[in-house]
Amino acid sequence: MVIIGGGGKHYKKRKGIFSHLAGLGFSNRLALYIILFLAAGLAGGFYLALKSIQYNYSGALACWTIVFTPIGTAASIVLSQIVRKSTIENSSADGEGIKYAAAKANGFIQTGSDESPGI
Repeated sequence: MVIIGGGGKHYKKRKGIFSHLAGLGFSNRLALYIILFLAAGLAGGFYLALKSIQYNYSGALACWTIVFTPIGTAASIVLSQIVRKSTIENSSADGEGIKYAAAKANGFIQTGSDESPGI
């Protein structure tokens, strides 16, 4: 682990492919896992379709459709609730967003530079 710092601030550089997942909360990690699960289902359906073409199967692939339709529906419900939860968490009591509230507290003065614009 390398510590990079300046001006009293220290940033830890993480190593590894999945190290960025350590900073995510449970809900966001769950959302990523659901997306990965749906991607695996899509890849499996594509493979099944290729095999069906290869062996001249022209019937319905109902087994795959019946399994993944409710999973896709449930995933969309769960993902929409995760987005709703994040929206609520990132709003003030007045319903203002965090960035808007910070800009309001600064008197709507532009901070930062051209390379790294502020709020």
